[in-house]
Amino acid sequence: MTPPPGCEEYEEGIVYKCLRPIYGVPSSARALWAGGQNGAKIIVSAHIDDLLIVCSDLNVMKKFKEDFLKRFEGTDEGDVEQYLGCEVIYDREASTVTLRQKVYAERVLRLYGMWGCAQVKKPLEPGTRLSKADCPQHVDPALHCRYRGIIGHLSFLVGCTQADLAFAYTELSKFVQYPGVKHMRAAERVLQYLMGTYNQGITYRRLDQLRRNVLEGWVDSDYAADPDSSWSVTGYVMSMNGGPVSWRAKHQG
Repeated sequence: MTPPPGCEEYEEGIVYKCLRPIYGVPSSARALWAGGQNGAKIIVSAHIDDLLIVCSDLNVMKKFKEDFLKRFEGTDEGDVEQYLGCEVIYDREASTVTLRQKVYAERVLRLYGMWGCAQVKKPLEPGTRLSKADCPQHVDPALHCRYRGIIGHLSFLVGCTQADLAFAYTELSKFVQYPGVKHMRAAERVLQYLMGTYNQGITYRRLDQLRRNVLEGWVDSDYAADPDSSWSVTGYVMSMNGGPVSWRAKHQG
């Protein structure tokens, strides 16, 4: 941490404490802290003023929260049920936890008039590769606004729980500046797919000792299949405890 512009006081060996990060500070949106007490590991994830606390010992976590709230203003909301638009569903008997965005996905479908639409089994038609050749010379403002809105909402779904939309999102996001009718049809097809999967999520479960907390990964790519740049697209997914924890589809180059 360095002093802000205009601050004349600066001495070697002096550490500045940030009292309150604001938008524009790189660490203001997300932060992660890990520590321990009495042999129990504590992990705190923060996004703006929302915190998640994870600990392997309930008594240690209770004491940590009590000490934390003595120093900082806040409230203890108990077990997390919703965080940043994601629903958190526990099944303690089955030892599972599920993350899903059912409410958000339904809101998106209703926003774009796609609630109750015909469902499809794949986000994009097999073999579909969108091209700049389908971009119009003059973009219809209403279509442009609708297309950008759909892509923006898909971005949040892909980043949180919808790994199956990663490739479709990568393809569609290339044309947010000059979308055409063909691009819009492809975007609305993704919403048709979402109509059939909006209530699904990612489930993590307690595995046997050998596989518990083991990170697994898969990666694949096509070969120069982009019709405009001849770039390849690489996709990967990392999984742990029965569910994906990281994924991406990205153009090489």
